Amino acid sequence: MSRVKIAFVASGGAARGLAHLGVLKACEELGLVPDIFVGTSAGAIVGAMYAEDVPLDVLLDGYRLPWRRRHEGPRLHMSTFMGAPTRTELFDFGHLTSGIFSIRKLEAYLRRHLPINDFRRLDKPVFVTAVDIDSSQRVVFGPGQLEHVSISEAVAASCCVPGLFRPIRIGDRYYVDGEVARTFSADVAVEAGANVVIISNIYRPEREIDGQRSLAQKGMHRVLRQSISTLLTEKERRGVDLLSQRYPHVTFIDIAPDLGSYGYLNRFSARPLVLRGYGTALRALASAKERRVFDNPMPPDSTRGLRDAG
Repeated sequence: MSRVKIAFVASGGAARGLAHLGVLKACEELGLVPDIFVGTSAGAIVGAMYAEDVPLDVLLDGYRLPWRRRHEGPRLHMSTFMGAPTRTELFDFGHLTSGIFSIRKLEAYLRRHLPINDFRRLDKPVFVTAVDIDSSQRVVFGPGQLEHVSISEAVAASCCVPGLFRPIRIGDRYYVDGEVARTFSADVAVEAGANVVIISNIYRPEREIDGQRSLAQKGMHRVLRQSISTLLTEKERRGVDLLSQRYPHVTFIDIAPDLGSYGYLNRFSARPLVLRGYGTALRALASAKERRVFDNPMPPDSTRGLRDAG
């Protein structure tokens, strides 16, 4: 019987995407080594770097306070993303006014810091999703897909939040954040040969606790964050349910840690975000391991999906 192929599929979420590092830490402790990586936005950054053997502690070190850092490695600060207009953008007024910042600054940073910047040269397949703004279709960068595009450009396209960033031009097409079309692209992992898919989802909505003030009394940003989380979580759940029906031989382990009120731009909360991702993932993956999910590929009549919202 063929061995299990594990895929790690990660959502976006800006600074909240630090929770993905906690999920990967739990994988390491349980001896679960992903064979395939699929990511969107923040998940694309984490997946691409981890697949190229950048250690978790080095990735996390970029978010520590300067006097607490121990490694030389990527420093993904706000300033890494917020780029000034490029010369090409300055001479295209319509494109210039399509967003506030240029994502090209992030692309250049990744180009300098990624050990390998070619999908075709990676030991493990990495897939990154974005949306073609003119066709409104999801596109997939990676082996067997748009593999000629550099990893740095693909990840920048996947991080290109509409309105905040101008759509990035690659060739003769313009791209924006992959989550505009889909929260996850677990189907890409299955088509690449995965029979166990670990989904790291940071969009779990906050839960009301008796005696606390309503989120409606905590400001517009809390209401917007809760609404976005609810919308994307519902999309994700429906997607996993459909995929479980479409691929009954695949196990989907849906990990959604409770990240409470931590904001999308609060990179100074790296430690609690990582710990929450780690704790939720450790419980879910240890339970799946006890059920021998990772021992052999599942037969078609086995359990289709596992869900752990933490």
